[in-house]
Amino acid sequence: MNVQEYISSGIVESYVMGLASPDEQREFEQICARYPEVLAARLSFEASLEEQAMQNAIVPPASLREKLAAELTFTPPKTSTSAPAVKLNWLKYAAAASIVLLAGSLIWNISLYNQNKRLRSDYTATVAKLGDIEKDLRMIQNNPNVKMAAMKGMEVSPASFATVYWDTTSKDVYLLVNNLPQPATDRQYQLWALLDGKPIDLGMIDNNMFAGQQRLLLRMKNVGGAQAFAITLEKKGGNPTPQGAMYVMGNL
Repeated sequence: MNVQEYISSGIVESYVMGLASPDEQREFEQICARYPEVLAARLSFEASLEEQAMQNAIVPPASLREKLAAELTFTPPKTSTSAPAVKLNWLKYAAAASIVLLAGSLIWNISLYNQNKRLRSDYTATVAKLGDIEKDLRMIQNNPNVKMAAMKGMEVSPASFATVYWDTTSKDVYLLVNNLPQPATDRQYQLWALLDGKPIDLGMIDNNMFAGQQRLLLRMKNVGGAQAFAITLEKKGGNPTPQGAMYVMGNL
């Protein structure tokens, strides 16, 4: 018998992986008992499988391991006079458990990958959005006809802050919402210009801007003259004159 040719035939791998027929298994075990080289090849392949499983194993969350462990119930292998056969049975169960754990780890990592993909997508969209805002701000701030009003938080919300850019030539008004708390669904922020103590309605701030993180630089209604600006929290849809609490105010 050519031992090396027999080993190279693939019978070792077929036996260890459980793919050999019953007759091939019996013949292989007899040959292992007669030829130490064949037995050594079998033990070497078994050891390489164990090493590969350990190297490629991904540790899943403890909760996943506990759940899988609770669902995995194995019948102890029957004792045999052949020590190699006992080790083979142990390897089969260990391989099965490793496959299940690796599958669970794969599912977990796919879930993490999808979450990270969504986070990267949200991050990219946010960066692009901020880039647009910065571009608009540079154009506005470089315009010598634009005046700025920094509106600071009032007693009802000291941490609030917003900025108005008013083009004294075109009369365009831009609002930068730096920090305003999200309003209730039945409430809405309203921007006012103050001229000689009289409020002038400059429009509403859409609540979707807070929920959907839309553009924070808003184009509001034009105004011909102003000495100060303020934001109040009104009923949804706004009021012709301020009725709600004033959140921010700032002079030109």
